[in-house]
Amino acid sequence: MKRLKSFTLVQGAVHVVHFNNIRRVAFTLAEVLITLGIIGVVAAMTLPSLVANYKEKEVITKAKKDYSIITQAFWLAQAEAGVPGDNSILYTGAETADDVAENLSKYIPGGHLCLSNSKDKLCKDLKYDVLKSAYKNSFTKVTPPAIILPDNGVIFLTLGNKCVDTAMSGPNLDGDGKPIINPDGSTSMWYDTRNDCGDIYFDVNGTKRPNKFGYDAFGLTVWADRMDKSQWNIYGADSLFSILSGGKLKYKNVVNDD
Repeated sequence: MKRLKSFTLVQGAVHVVHFNNIRRVAFTLAEVLITLGIIGVVAAMTLPSLVANYKEKEVITKAKKDYSIITQAFWLAQAEAGVPGDNSILYTGAETADDVAENLSKYIPGGHLCLSNSKDKLCKDLKYDVLKSAYKNSFTKVTPPAIILPDNGVIFLTLGNKCVDTAMSGPNLDGDGKPIINPDGSTSMWYDTRNDCGDIYFDVNGTKRPNKFGYDAFGLTVWADRMDKSQWNIYGADSLFSILSGGKLKYKNVVNDD
């Protein structure tokens, strides 16, 4: 029977020291907790920015898609009527905004039409406030007629001056969207001749917040020969045309910043 080799006292001490050195390579619980704490602080500082950037890119993608759906619907209507470039085809004979929405919905595959008096469950929540992109604490209420898009975006339509010259007037507004008062106490007014056909507002995520023009909602004015910015930049058209040209969203966080 083979006997195990024994160690001298000195050799045993050397092995104990060596074993202790091996143990010192591992991390203590305190060191692990400190490291996790540092990682948590860094994540807390960077995660909101990453999430915001992701959401903004998602909004930009949907805004471009919804704008494309709208413009293609107009092109299809023009092509069918044989009047390329003439937006008035969708407004000719229209007496109400409902008429315009019905005309446009024919050219949006998969769209769900919501008329102003609709009792449809999908349409009942489509009445909400959207923060204007220029006036502080000022909102526009969007209501049907509307068209719900296949991606859950929503198009709202209004009927304007039916694409014909119309004398218009209204109060001049200050930075908060309130009428400007003249020194004599009268309201400062503007006067103009306009031939817009109507306005189109679209919200890329429907009733979901934040409901801000220039961020997730955008407005356009339709004329017979073009779709462009509204008379005042309060509906986020600057932001829309910025992203359509490869830029970034342009909006002001003046209420419930997030």
